[in-house]
Amino acid sequence: MTDSSRLLLVDDDTTALGIMSDLLIGRGYNVDTASSVDEAEENLQSSAYRVVISDFKMPRRTGLDLLKLCVDNYPETAVIIITGHGTIRNAVDALKQGAFEYLSKPVQMDELILVIQKAIGHRRLVDQNIFLRNELDRIKGFYYKSANPTVQQIYSTIEVICKEDTSVLIQGESGTGKEVIARLLHNTSRRSQASFVPINCGAIPENLIESELFGYEKGAFTGAEQRTQGKLELADGGTLFLDEVNELPPRAQVALLRFIQEGEISPLGSTRRISVNVRLITATNADLADLVRKGSFREDLYYRINVLPLKLPPLRERREDILPLASWFLTHFRASTERAARSFSPDAEQKLIDYHWPGNIRELRNCIDRATIFCRTPVIGTDSLLLTPVRDVSHYNESSAPGCCFDEFGVRPLKELENEYIEWVIDQHGGNRTRAAEALGISVRGLRYKLNSNE
Repeated sequence: MTDSSRLLLVDDDTTALGIMSDLLIGRGYNVDTASSVDEAEENLQSSAYRVVISDFKMPRRTGLDLLKLCVDNYPETAVIIITGHGTIRNAVDALKQGAFEYLSKPVQMDELILVIQKAIGHRRLVDQNIFLRNELDRIKGFYYKSANPTVQQIYSTIEVICKEDTSVLIQGESGTGKEVIARLLHNTSRRSQASFVPINCGAIPENLIESELFGYEKGAFTGAEQRTQGKLELADGGTLFLDEVNELPPRAQVALLRFIQEGEISPLGSTRRISVNVRLITATNADLADLVRKGSFREDLYYRINVLPLKLPPLRERREDILPLASWFLTHFRASTERAARSFSPDAEQKLIDYHWPGNIRELRNCIDRATIFCRTPVIGTDSLLLTPVRDVSHYNESSAPGCCFDEFGVRPLKELENEYIEWVIDQHGGNRTRAAEALGISVRGLRYKLNSNE
C-alpha cells in the first residue's frame, strides 16, 4: 500500500526551495513547490495536500497569511511554519492560529521528516475519530465460529485474502450481516489502523449521493456553507464500504468507475484533483448480474467491484447458527443493561429454530432485544419472544396478505393500510426491497418514498 500523501513547499528562496524539495522527493514524498503565497493559493485550489510547509517571512503575504488561508478553507491540511527569523512571539502566534508545528532554520531533515509524519498521522487520526465516536459499538460487532459450512468457507476466504487489497462484493438478503463481514474484512487487513467508512447508497437522495462520496467546495450549491470532505477522502488509507451499491444512480456509477480507474477524486464545485487510496468493499441484496442485463447497472463497474464475490446465506438456511446467535445477543444485552433474562426455555429455543426469519439476523437481534425487555424472569419463555406468524416466501399466498379495511373502531386510514401492505410484500421477499418494488410495480426509490411518507 503506497502513501498517497502530498506535500506543498512554499519559500521565496528558490535555491532553498529546490534543495528541500529534492531531499523530500528522495524520501519518497510527492512534492509540489511555490515561491509565494499567491502561487501556493493556486496550488491549493487545484490539488489537495496533507501538509503545507511554508517559510514565515515572504514578500507581500507571509506564512501566517497562508496559514489563515489553509485554516479557513482547507482544514484537512496541516501547516508547518519554518523561518530563520523566529521569535517566541511568532511561534506562539502561529500555533494559536492553527499551525501544526513551528520550526526554526536551519532545519534538520530528520526533524522535519518526523514532524511531517506526525502531521499526516494526526490528520488521519482526527478523521478516524469522527467515525469511531459514532460507530464504536458497530465496529466492535460480533464474530463467532459459525457451524454453517458456507459461512465457514467465507471466514476461510477472508483469512486467505487478509493481506490483499482485493475489491469484494458481498451479496445476501437484507439483515444477513453484510456489514459485519465488511468490517471483518477491514479489521483483518493491512488497513485495519485506518478508517472504515460505511455509506448506504439507498439511504441517500439521488441528488446528494455524489456530494456524499466526493465532497464539495464552499458555495458549490445552495446550502454548501463550507468545504466538506466526501466519504472517499475520509477513507483515505482505509476502507470504503458501499452498501446497497445497486442503488447508485447512473451518473454516480460513472463517477465511481472513474475513481476506481484513476485513484483520484474532484469535489463538487472544484477542479482540484485529490489522490485517494482506499480499498472498496460493496454489498447488495439485489442480483447485480440481472441488473446489468436489464441495463440499470454498468457492466464495466460490475466487473470492477466483483473481483471477489462472497454470498451470505439467509438465516433460514443456517438454522444451526440460530441458537448460538440468540445466545450471543442475549449476553450482549445482559452485559449492557440490567435486564433479568439469562437463558431460553426449551420451548423458546425450539420456537426460535422453527421460525422462518424473513428479516434474518437483524430480525433475530430485535427479537432478543424485545424479549429481554419484557421478560422479568431469568428464563425467556415463548410468551416473551413476540414472533409474528411464519411467512415462507417459498409458499407465497396472496390470501394471507393484509387486506381488511375495517377494525373494531371503524374504517382504517388508507396510508396505514398501504404501509402495512408494503411491509408485508417486503417480508414475503425476504426483506429484499428491490424484489418487493418489482412486485409492486414501482422503483426502489418510489418504495422508499412511500415508506417514509407513510411514517
